[in-house]
Amino acid sequence: MFKKITAILTALCIILLCFSGCTDKDKTGKAFYFAISEMPRSLDPQTAKETSEKTVAVNIFDGLFKLGENGELQNCAAESYSVSDDGLTYTFNLKKNLKYFISSSVQDFLAKKNTSISADITAEDFVFGIVRGILPETDAADYGLLKSIKNAEAVHSGVVDKSQLGVKAVSDYVLEITLDYKDGNFLFALSQPISFPCNEEFFNLTGGRYGLEAKYMLSNGGFYVSSINDGTSVKISKNEEYLGEFAAVPSSVTFLLNDDLTDNAEKVSNGTYDCGFFETEETKAKLSDKVQKNEYENIICSLVFNTCDEYLQNVNLRTGLASCVEKNVISDKPYNYIVSPYYKLSGKSVVNTSVEINSYNIETARNCMIKSFEELKLETLTVEVLCTQEYEQTAKAIVSCWQKNIGVELNGNVKVVEADKFKKLIKSGEYDTAVYPLTNDSDNAVKLISAFSSGNESNVFGYSSEIFEGLVNSLEKTPSESNLAKCQSHLLKNSVVLPLYTEKTAFALSKNVNGIYFCGDKANVYFYKGQK
Repeated sequence: MFKKITAILTALCIILLCFSGCTDKDKTGKAFYFAISEMPRSLDPQTAKETSEKTVAVNIFDGLFKLGENGELQNCAAESYSVSDDGLTYTFNLKKNLKYFISSSVQDFLAKKNTSISADITAEDFVFGIVRGILPETDAADYGLLKSIKNAEAVHSGVVDKSQLGVKAVSDYVLEITLDYKDGNFLFALSQPISFPCNEEFFNLTGGRYGLEAKYMLSNGGFYVSSINDGTSVKISKNEEYLGEFAAVPSSVTFLLNDDLTDNAEKVSNGTYDCGFFETEETKAKLSDKVQKNEYENIICSLVFNTCDEYLQNVNLRTGLASCVEKNVISDKPYNYIVSPYYKLSGKSVVNTSVEINSYNIETARNCMIKSFEELKLETLTVEVLCTQEYEQTAKAIVSCWQKNIGVELNGNVKVVEADKFKKLIKSGEYDTAVYPLTNDSDNAVKLISAFSSGNESNVFGYSSEIFEGLVNSLEKTPSESNLAKCQSHLLKNSVVLPLYTEKTAFALSKNVNGIYFCGDKANVYFYKGQK
């Protein structure tokens, strides 16, 4: 009898264990889907510019550091590091089990070349990747993150040879980087795609095609690129050979092209997509109440001026137009800053303070308009406000302020266009002024302000000023609240942009999805812990 009871209990335990195993399996190893608004043109991390390119990169590569769920830096490829007493020389000890994943498509490519490469990753791979990020021919969008490295600016401008850069491999597993000046954001830069490792031998074998197809791609993270479907999607799959601390739980993540945010909201709500970012109130309203939603205030709805325009390059004209806009009429929560309410300097959250602005002042507005008309030899002027339908009422309110406070000398009108056309007109400089959602995709304040520098691809307003360049340079070298305030004050006092009010972006997860997180930057979305 005792044996029979024991056998029954044993059988029940086995059954329970089986169900337990099934439950765990239900939560892991799933395929995930995420909509992107633009297809990656390349998966080369050093040249990554679009958000989608960077998002794929942070999931298929392990840099020296990885960002955690709260934005904290976690050792990734770096086992440990030390900093010299003067704060300028960093020494990184690399983990010794680092390897590239050589997929079957890469193996076929190498076989056709009648060659092979080592999968081992050494300090030289990080040296080559970082140097590529600085070289002028790479034209890296995020080069500014590495500007503090010794001789980086001279090498980037072609004045000094790359051999003079302060980046070297002391040994196979020791990397040394020397800076020209202390940089509070430097370790953050080492968590970003521009600093990811690159195998020089493989890079040269691709003949300039590195990152363009799966067979021309080596990665060392928890995922690898398994397929690129031209114009529609990119799929990354779990790297079963990964030996690091950030092993992927999902079997795969597919990045699907879909720039219809309304459609995205519906698909996240019904579980077709697992997560997504949503900006407009109209789109967010279409998210089901069942989704998990985290909102953050990162959009500054602003009136921006085309500083390359024949007339609007005149600072008195811009100041006149800006000074007679009554923000309180437009929004019950007017906003006066360029960076979002809670930003970060050197990884620490701070609040906007001590920024000089052009306040609403009819007398100032009219005096500036009189001066500008004299300087430009004008009697009347028509100024158009470009906007999308979402911001039509805001644009009309601005024009109403102009008409009421300036008078018949100025004729303002509103031009409403579709979102795609709006982007094209802004990028080509075919506008006077515009109601522009100045989106802070990153909480890094230095990066946000640097976007207004001449030569920066994010500077869609054409603004150029040697004084401002000097202020930005000081901010990059010393990321203090005082230097940030000086940069914002310059842009506001010169009426390059007039902040009006803030809006929120939502990051929504479909029901029963967890483990996926983003931190500080819309490009930094991590899927390796994803479960559903």
